[in-house]
Amino acid sequence: MTRLGVYTLAFTLLVATSSIAIAAESPTDGARRQIRTTDARLRMLLHVGLRTSPTLRALVERLQASDVVVYLRCDGDMPTDGRLTFVSSAGGYRYVVVRMARLSDARQIAIMAHELRHAVEIADAPDIVDGPSLVRAYQRIGYVNKSSPLPGIAFDSKAAIQAGIQVLRELLDDEDD
Repeated sequence: MTRLGVYTLAFTLLVATSSIAIAAESPTDGARRQIRTTDARLRMLLHVGLRTSPTLRALVERLQASDVVVYLRCDGDMPTDGRLTFVSSAGGYRYVVVRMARLSDARQIAIMAHELRHAVEIADAPDIVDGPSLVRAYQRIGYVNKSSPLPGIAFDSKAAIQAGIQVLRELLDDEDD
């Protein structure tokens, strides 16, 4: 099994068996500028993640300083845990949508971090301005995810996988305290 396969398996096993308690508070105003959602549960989980995970906080801080706006959605019919799609570039901003399956709390936050890491990868590449430029960038910085059940080409990156694993560790460490 490749190193990437081991990471993916470890991430899947870790997130499949965990959950966290959540507090009924809303995220900070700062997190809502670049990361937006109409889903109250996702807002609450984002807040929990920001409170608990230094890695997630760093991702959000990087996005706040960028021109990338992320819309988070929960999509019950997703054949995969999460997916980022480039929507458009207009008015000096680049817009992406992150769709996630409805998952356990810890797994949802970890997948959110994974997808937000992809958004940071976009923020770090000003040449990504549409779908085709996103594909070109991921041919350089990522790899084709051949196990994806989604139609078409799906890309991933080691950095996004690592972000999800790290956030999950931070959530589980916080649970143990």
